[in-house]
Amino acid sequence: EYADCGNLSGGNQQKVVLAKWRSGGSDIMLLDHPTRGLDIGAKEDVYDMIREMCDDGVGVVLVADTLEEAIGLSHTIVVIKDGEIQKRFDCVPGSKPTLYDLLHYMI
Repeated sequence: EYADCGNLSGGNQQKVVLAKWRSGGSDIMLLDHPTRGLDIGAKEDVYDMIREMCDDGVGVVLVADTLEEAIGLSHTIVVIKDGEIQKRFDCVPGSKPTLYDLLHYMI
């Protein structure tokens, strides 16, 4: 039997949606602004879920709300401007791009 999630907060509803998708066994997830409108606690929970998916081998394509979110969660960042790839950044520990690096190719 399934519980009604309509009375949960937006953050908890988002976590339920991610958990349902994750249980479906997908190899890749497209997450379009998964933390938009969430409070900081719910955002951290969603970030943890995204990291767990990656650790489990799920490919995640993330459209982030902020550049900081993209830098913090990504293994690779691709800057696209006017429909063309401007720059690809590999986000290995100790060598992540800065906000300036990203903005340079976005403008």
